[in-house]
Amino acid sequence: MKSSYFPLPVKAILLLMILINQSNIANSQPTNDTQFIKTTCQSTPYPDLCLSSLSDSAAAIHSSYRLMTIAALTVALTHTRSTSSAVESLAKSSNALTPREGYVIRDCIEEFGDSVEELKMAIEELKDNNKTRFETEDIRTWVSAALTDDDTCMDGLVGDAMNGNIKESIKAMVVDVAQLTSIALSLVSLLK
Repeated sequence: MKSSYFPLPVKAILLLMILINQSNIANSQPTNDTQFIKTTCQSTPYPDLCLSSLSDSAAAIHSSYRLMTIAALTVALTHTRSTSSAVESLAKSSNALTPREGYVIRDCIEEFGDSVEELKMAIEELKDNNKTRFETEDIRTWVSAALTDDDTCMDGLVGDAMNGNIKESIKAMVVDVAQLTSIALSLVSLLK
């Protein structure tokens, strides 16, 4: 008397199909997470930069606007810190800065310092799950202030008062930081 309704090869094929299906289910989540990021990034001013800067965080973001906003703020914070360090190094490596150039660079470094603090406050507020609408407005204000800091640095780079190579290097870094901060600000607007 046989105890099974299916021969061994059929069982093996069924088991293989189940395992493949399980694998597909397990692998579909990151695709859904990545799709969430891609779709949400379309509502930002720089969708391609948004996607490229946040797609590595898909597994941590899941489908959460709050977690995506924290990730975007963290990326902006990291870039702001590294830009501040790079500008400071650029200033130290250039011996022949005019007083005006030195002032502009010191002003940018100060603005980046302010921006770092504002982005850190926004991240800390968002990490607290019990946000009210008022606190979301605080977050929006801090991120807007960080963007204003970037603009203030950029304003100092206008005109011919600064060495072209140094000015262009700093401008490129500030544009990158400002775009990342703009992405974060647009994501803050999606929070309820």
